Amino acid sequence: MDFCLRFSDHFVGQGYNSVHHARHYVSGLLGTQRRKNIETIENDVAGANYQGVEQFVSSSPWDHRSLMDEVARAADEALGDPSDACLLVDETSFLKKGKASVGVARQWSGRAGKVENCQVGVFATLGQGGDVAMVDFELYLPGEWAGDSARLDKAKVPLDEREGIAKWRLALEMVRRARERGLRFGWVGADALYGHNNLFLNALEDDGETFVADVRKDFMVWTEEPVVAVPMRKPGSHGAPPKVPRLVDPAQKARSYTRVDELVSERVGDDGGEEIAYRRGSKGELCARFWSVEVWVWDPHRNGAAPRKRTLVVKRDVSGENKYTLTNLPYSESLASLAHKQCERYWIEHAFGEAKSQLGMAQYQVRLWRGWVHHMALVSLALLFTTLEKQRTRKAHPLLSCRDIVELLDHYLPRRGGTEEEVLTQISRRHAARQRDIDRRRKHRTGLPPEDDFN
Repeated sequence: MDFCLRFSDHFVGQGYNSVHHARHYVSGLLGTQRRKNIETIENDVAGANYQGVEQFVSSSPWDHRSLMDEVARAADEALGDPSDACLLVDETSFLKKGKASVGVARQWSGRAGKVENCQVGVFATLGQGGDVAMVDFELYLPGEWAGDSARLDKAKVPLDEREGIAKWRLALEMVRRARERGLRFGWVGADALYGHNNLFLNALEDDGETFVADVRKDFMVWTEEPVVAVPMRKPGSHGAPPKVPRLVDPAQKARSYTRVDELVSERVGDDGGEEIAYRRGSKGELCARFWSVEVWVWDPHRNGAAPRKRTLVVKRDVSGENKYTLTNLPYSESLASLAHKQCERYWIEHAFGEAKSQLGMAQYQVRLWRGWVHHMALVSLALLFTTLEKQRTRKAHPLLSCRDIVELLDHYLPRRGGTEEEVLTQISRRHAARQRDIDRRRKHRTGLPPEDDFN
């Protein structure tokens, strides 16, 4: 009850009080129904009303950003630490049919492992020691959406949310917003989509952030610092003077510019590196071999940034597969510390898994922008609750999981009964809703009223 009271004010405003709908919706997300959409929430949660809950999620004017500010503050109180906590940024996709749902397009889906029709959200989680909470998110709008005002109008995307912003810029905004909120974390973790982007990593470093970001095996690094300078203008030449720095010694590229996988292949044997236990799993400690080397990053084919010193961290698991990570932590940092930070990114993937499998993250019935952000904010609230409960009961129940909590709440929270009359009433409501949908489709297809469709 104390948890509910802390967030209740965010669902009350001028002319509306949606606290009871918020409780019904979050209670449904924390239920055991296989699918957790508005229809099943009405059928599962005592007192829930389909029309009221649908309006609360899809069009009620409560501010999801204000709620997420409070979620972030609560997460920081429980998990925040200026050295041991981390802010993890990543994206996840939601497979969809049709073209009406806001932001839907044929784009890369990590969930499917290929290009699919889906929505993509970029998320930030605050984590420490295996406990994580979602503290921010943004819906990614592909280019075909950002340039289509009619489509944006139909999805009711606010005017200040219509710019097609690259995913790495959305992630950078969330890191900066986390600092503005006062969140405490020691480093930013990201996968290869963001780690492969030097603009993102350089911007984090310029902001004073420490980052630990994965890169793909074909990422290019320098094994010695590239010596660069802006060429002097040749006597008698015309036009603007050179501005782009170039290698002073062109031969340096041939001897020290290499892919990270080739660098590791050259310098590390099968038994190279140090074996380190990086995380405790369900079957005991997980171990791998780790290795690090000082490198520099500078793209000779692009204008601008000066060379940056980085530490390349390599993890080799029992299968012999390598994972490559760049960080602006110094090479002098202990290998055990680098290994720990590299492997913390696992927890944002774990959070996505729990939110999708246990908390209905991917099972929403909304098409408009406001419905999407409202749903994700309420999923973040539900995930925060499970995280705080696991933390609170860890001494007595160290193995308590999100699924355990959901199953316990199914017993303690008020659920609808299963009498014959109630079951028949629910079936009648579903049939009436389906018939309305059938009638609408007939009218749309034929232009005739439903009763004249077959005359």
